[in-house]
Amino acid sequence: MKYSGYYLFATGVLHNLIGFVMGWPVLLDMSDAGWISSTIVDGQVLFDREAISWFLITGFFWMAFGLTLQKAIDQGFVPPISLGLSFIVIGVIVAFIMPISGAYLFIIQGIVLLIGANKAQITVQNAG
Repeated sequence: MKYSGYYLFATGVLHNLIGFVMGWPVLLDMSDAGWISSTIVDGQVLFDREAISWFLITGFFWMAFGLTLQKAIDQGFVPPISLGLSFIVIGVIVAFIMPISGAYLFIIQGIVLLIGANKAQITVQNAG
């Protein structure tokens, strides 16, 4: 758990690297359209442009959340067990829907968080 924030940050970086590589043609189309409202053309929402936008936004969110989580851990914060459980549940659901994906990284990170949070709780209970 000591480096969980960095793991989440790295997951966001990997996510966006894949997004930029796989979505490059769509991003070029958006650039050619001038970026502003580039996901809507002639009143029509273009799903590929919406999807790559949200894909990359999600990766940046994971990076920001990862750095914030790491800062909190470095300052002595112990993430709640619910965070680890949430990562595991979300990872399992996503892995079921998309078996070839990065969902397994969330399952692993959830397990790391869960083990770390449990150890921290045991330490606090033994100290008290």
